[in-house]
Amino acid sequence: MKKILFTLISALIISAPMVLADAQSDYEAGKAAFEAKNYESAIEYYNKAIHQNSKFIEAYLDKGEAEMELQKNNEAIKTFDKVINLAPKNAKGYYGRSAAYAANQNWTQAKADINKALTLEPNNYELYESRSMINYELKDKEAAYSDLDKAISLAPEEPTPYRIRALFKLGDLQYRAAYKDYRLGNKVEKAKEKAEKKAAKEAKKAEKKAQKEAKKALKK
Repeated sequence: MKKILFTLISALIISAPMVLADAQSDYEAGKAAFEAKNYESAIEYYNKAIHQNSKFIEAYLDKGEAEMELQKNNEAIKTFDKVINLAPKNAKGYYGRSAAYAANQNWTQAKADINKALTLEPNNYELYESRSMINYELKDKEAAYSDLDKAISLAPEEPTPYRIRALFKLGDLQYRAAYKDYRLGNKVEKAKEKAEKKAAKEAKKAEKKAQKEAKKALKK
């Protein structure tokens, strides 16, 4: 009996890493298919990954996104339900389900989920962006603008909140204010691109310096 038990345990120990590796491989194939906009194929790969690892949170999340791309919003809601059941403290599950509810124009449920996501990640500016659009649809313009102000205070280097605010103001016939925010968003985007280029240049410079120093060390 002990020998049988030992054999079973050994088999599990050997097979578990192989199963997880296969699940990861299918997940990566799903991501590649998603990037190629082949969403049906992506879902198939994500399902294979989930079949091998039933707790593969990232696979569920990406599967939900693929389903939304295909406008299968009700299926996406069920997929995000699974994420929430497996990882109730993962804000991405609530964020994804909120987006699926919003796609179905179920603004009340969308707001409830985005509120839950914000309790888990209160400094995530993207969540405030999303809630601002939900609040705007719910005709709560004061809350919508307040959320965008919060998003900007958390991430002043991001252009999107300014552009969303410009659209809101345009819808409210505040043309001059809308144009001001639109230009501000463009200005912020250019500054961000400039900073990213500078950072990439410095990183490349640091890499070359490290390689040069490594060659010197090898010669000693």
